[in-house]
Amino acid sequence: MSIKRFRLVVIILVLIIVITISLIFIKRSSIIDKEFKSSEKVIVIDPGHGGRDPGAIGFSGSYEKDINLEISKKLFEALKSKGYKVILTRDKDEYIDNSLRADLANKKRARVFISIHGNAIKDKASVKGIQVLYRPHRESTIGDLDSSQLAEIILNFMIEGTGAKNMGTIVRNDLMVLNRTKMPAILIECGFISNENEEKLLLTEDYQKRLVDSIVTGLEHYFSLNPDDELDS
Repeated sequence: MSIKRFRLVVIILVLIIVITISLIFIKRSSIIDKEFKSSEKVIVIDPGHGGRDPGAIGFSGSYEKDINLEISKKLFEALKSKGYKVILTRDKDEYIDNSLRADLANKKRARVFISIHGNAIKDKASVKGIQVLYRPHRESTIGDLDSSQLAEIILNFMIEGTGAKNMGTIVRNDLMVLNRTKMPAILIECGFISNENEEKLLLTEDYQKRLVDSIVTGLEHYFSLNPDDELDS
């Protein structure tokens, strides 16, 4: 056998091995996903950033991580009062890896995962409004609408409840907390802290409560659209 032919055979064998391993991995992944099933009453709230990661810096020097935590704590209490089992990925100023946040939601079999953030654009202080990020095709295992519809519903209720500018829903395939979670998951950008007026609003108890109330109302509307009346908890 010539050297050229030998090399060709080796390349073909390597390709066959790589393809076989990939197919095995895909098959195993699909089995794991099929075994996962959300719990009706579990909601995971993720206050973005924390600890050594401050997130964005506001117009006046505020830290996004602090605003995220305050809003998330209020959301925790509001949903808990409705009878949901609510879990925070952090309840203090600490750094937690994004993969661990997603893994927690999977372990607790969350029905939905909601990550709370603030936005900022350098040198564009006039930009303001609410955005909701999501990864497409993230289906529910218990009959809820998918992540794109969750994002749209929550955004619409937040705009109605706060009067903020609608900055739309945005597809993001590169965020760990949206990629790794196995249930409908969204990341809410509650406003631009690089905008002086919006930062002031986001720092107030009243506006934080309006944000929370609109998220809760939107979430309950989203749940009400599930055609299955008897979900397993």
